[in-house]
Amino acid sequence: MEKKYIDYANAIVKDFLDLRTGDALSINTDECDLEFARLIAQTALPVTDVTVKVLVIENGKPSQVLEFDPTPPAHLPKAAVMLRLSHERTVTQEGHMLDIVVEQNDMGALQKLGHLADPLVLDRRIAVPWCVASVFDEGDDAWNPLLSTLDVGVSSLSLASRYRRARLEAMNLADMTICGPNTELSLAVAPSSRFVDGNQVLSSGREFISGVDFDRLSFNVDRSSASGHVHGTVTVLGKIQDVDLVFEDGRLVDWTHTPQMDRILDFDENLKRIGYVSFRDNEVILNLGGALVEALNILPPTEEMLPDFFNTSLYRISCTLEKGLDVLCRDSNGIPHEIMKSGLFVE
Repeated sequence: MEKKYIDYANAIVKDFLDLRTGDALSINTDECDLEFARLIAQTALPVTDVTVKVLVIENGKPSQVLEFDPTPPAHLPKAAVMLRLSHERTVTQEGHMLDIVVEQNDMGALQKLGHLADPLVLDRRIAVPWCVASVFDEGDDAWNPLLSTLDVGVSSLSLASRYRRARLEAMNLADMTICGPNTELSLAVAPSSRFVDGNQVLSSGREFISGVDFDRLSFNVDRSSASGHVHGTVTVLGKIQDVDLVFEDGRLVDWTHTPQMDRILDFDENLKRIGYVSFRDNEVILNLGGALVEALNILPPTEEMLPDFFNTSLYRISCTLEKGLDVLCRDSNGIPHEIMKSGLFVE
C-alpha cells in the first residue's frame, strides 16, 4: 500500500492506541477499507502477539469476521482494545435529499450527512482503549491535515494539546470574545466546563488517543449567552456554503438563507443555539445543537437534572469560522487573557 497508509497504520498502533504485548485488538471496518484494516492488523501483531479480529460491516450490519494470528507461541490476551475505521466521504447534494430528510425524517440520511449530535448517554465510560480513525477517498483534500499531523508527529502534538488544555482549565475562564474581519461574537463559558480533547486516560492510568482530531479543544457554552455575528462555512445537506450568522441572547436570529439552512434549522429550536465551541491552531468551530456530556465537570444522574446552561438537541451544525481570528477571554476574577492571536494559540 501507499506510504501514507503505512505511516497511518504505524501511528494508530504506536501513538493512538499505544498497543502493548497482550492487547487483543478488534477492528471494525467498512468493506471499502478492508485492505487498510488488514495492514493495521499485520502492523499490530508483532507488538501485541495476540490474535487480531477484523469485523467487516456491510450496509450497517456485520458481514464477516476475519482473524489474524501471530506466530506461535502467542501470548494470552490481557486487555481488549477497539478500533473503528470511519470512512468519511464528501457528500454531494442530490435533488431529493431535502425531501428525504425532512418529509420522511430519515435519521440514516442525517447521520450520513453529519448532522446527528452525539448521543446523550450520561454514564458512558468505555473501560478499554478505543479509537475512531477517519479514512478518506483517494484525492480527498481531507488527507492533507492528517498527513501533516503524521509528519509533525502525533506524540508531540498530543503533548502540546495536553499542555493547552491544562492551561485553559487552570484559568477558570468565564467569558470569551472571538474577533475577526467579519466576526465579533461574545459568549459565556459554561460554569465548570471542562476543556476536552482526544487525549484519554482510563481509571487504570493507561493513556490513549481517541481520534485524529485529538488536538481540537472543545468546551460547553452557556446556551443563553452568545451575542454578535460570525462569518464562516457550513456543510448542510451535502452543500458547502458560506454563511453569516447573527446571535442575540444565545439564539440564532438571522442567517444566510438557503433552502438547506432554512429546512434543517426547522428541525429543532435548540439547533439555533451554540452547544459547544472547538478550536485549535487556524481553526475555530461553532457547534450549534447538542452540547458535550464529557465536558461537564459533574455528571448528573438523569437527563432531567442537566444544568440549565446545557443545550440539548438531536442535531448539530458545525460552522467553521473565518481564518486568522483573535480570541480574548476573562477569568472568573475579571482578569483578561489573550489565548489566540491571528488564528494561533498564544503560549
